[in-house]
Amino acid sequence: MRTGPWYRRIDWIASVWVVILIVPLLLVVRSRLPVLVRATSLTGIMGFAGAYVWGVSTMTAWFELPLGASLVRQLRETAARLALLVGLAALSLPALGWWYIFYLPYLCAVILYATPLRTGLAISTGICALAVAMAVLTHDLGIVSGTLGCSGSSLFVALSRIWEEVNERRLVKEVELASSMEREEIGRDVHDVLGHSLTLLTLKAEVAQRLVRVDPGAAEAELSEIIRFSRQALADVRATVTRLRTPDLASQVEASRTAFSAAAVRATIRGDARDVPLPQREVLAWALREATTNVARHAGACGVWVDLEPGHLRVVDDGVGAAGAPAGNGLTGLRERIEVSGGTLTVTSPAPSAPWNRDGESRESHGPGTELEVFL
Repeated sequence: MRTGPWYRRIDWIASVWVVILIVPLLLVVRSRLPVLVRATSLTGIMGFAGAYVWGVSTMTAWFELPLGASLVRQLRETAARLALLVGLAALSLPALGWWYIFYLPYLCAVILYATPLRTGLAISTGICALAVAMAVLTHDLGIVSGTLGCSGSSLFVALSRIWEEVNERRLVKEVELASSMEREEIGRDVHDVLGHSLTLLTLKAEVAQRLVRVDPGAAEAELSEIIRFSRQALADVRATVTRLRTPDLASQVEASRTAFSAAAVRATIRGDARDVPLPQREVLAWALREATTNVARHAGACGVWVDLEPGHLRVVDDGVGAAGAPAGNGLTGLRERIEVSGGTLTVTSPAPSAPWNRDGESRESHGPGTELEVFL
């Protein structure tokens, strides 16, 4: 369900902007074109308005994608929405002519909010620049003015999108800072728990050592206290470490690089953890951690290739392969964690892809390998 201030705001803005379509609507109504052409054009304009409001109301902004969202599906749905809008707008082209440009801000809004920022800006800028260039070639001041106005509206949408992106990055930094502070706090907790517990246990052990010959009963009581305090300290440490175990994707990438190097496995890692939406990072970090453990300890690989991108992780090694081997507890737990998040995990051996071909090497010089792939 779509909730929160962003969704309420985008729905409201979408509804308000549709009012601008009254202009092309009036142009068609007042034209002297055949009735069929006018009827078709009016149908296209009203259909476009309805489809736009529906599309934006059901669309999730790129930076608001929830955990488990399929990025491929997001782009596919965006393309479908754009195709529907362009098709409906085309119905009014015979009546509107150059005033077809009124649709430009709406199409740019969908592109900007449903795709990565750089991609959306590049596509929208290209479309607006092309429209302005074509308008200038007409040498018609009215057409040029209208095109510049619609391009200016698209610029306003782009600035809104950039503002949202800045806010999202600020939020990410705040979350990362909070996580860092929490980790420091946990480190202090571990130090305090271990320091206090070990000091107390040492003192109790020294007392028991002195009493063991002169007062065995008292020594036994001290040993019982040592056992009780040891159990309590162990419980405290476990509780603290549990808080610390949630992995950070960027840190895990560096940890994996270090682990591969220590295991003498040549690693090629592509992708930036910062490009992955915040809600997806924890699950992908768990997956990368498990894959790293398997490659470093069990694969017997010479090389490993890691591809990381939003909603997707692929880890391929050229080791001995895992065909026929039962899934361990780590992979079983990872699969459950990913499925709860709405994603899928596949482990294939021999590896179907051959990333070492990037380096111009033949497959014969490598083992069958294993491919671990996660889609969110």
